[in-house]
Amino acid sequence: MRILGRQSSNWWLLSIPPLLFVAAPALLMLFFLGNNLAGAVFGPPAIWNRTWHSPPRLDIVGEYSESERHLDHDNGRPPARLTLGADGSMIVNNLPFEFGTDSCILTGKGSWSGPNEEQEIDLNVVSDGSPGSCASDSYSFLQLAGHSRPYRFYWVVGDPDSGTGIWFHKN
Repeated sequence: MRILGRQSSNWWLLSIPPLLFVAAPALLMLFFLGNNLAGAVFGPPAIWNRTWHSPPRLDIVGEYSESERHLDHDNGRPPARLTLGADGSMIVNNLPFEFGTDSCILTGKGSWSGPNEEQEIDLNVVSDGSPGSCASDSYSFLQLAGHSRPYRFYWVVGDPDSGTGIWFHKN
């Protein structure tokens, strides 16, 4: 092979497969790291749309209704609604929940707490027992968004990296 007018050996080409074999795990780890970083920066809610500090509880008390729905499949259900009381009480209606292969609808009353250090609200739901409703349990997939009142919420449905979820705005 001639490079810049000089004759050189082609033996250096034999070093490429071992280098790729050694570098493949590092390249794979960088791919997954980049994917997770992109999800944190651009994924819902995007990093620039997350709150910078925990607002007072009274700033997030109120009635919220679904404003956008980004789901893989939509069963034509009515819009989700959420009411957070100043006393820590909570009412939720028609809120989809998925974990692995299980899916159900959160409907019932209960209590709420937060926001925690990740700016998430914990919902402690006591199910109303209607067909298809989720079991009574604690659910922590409600994320606070916005920098001032009125704050918005994003409810993660399924895998947090999938981008599927529901946006809520205050009524």
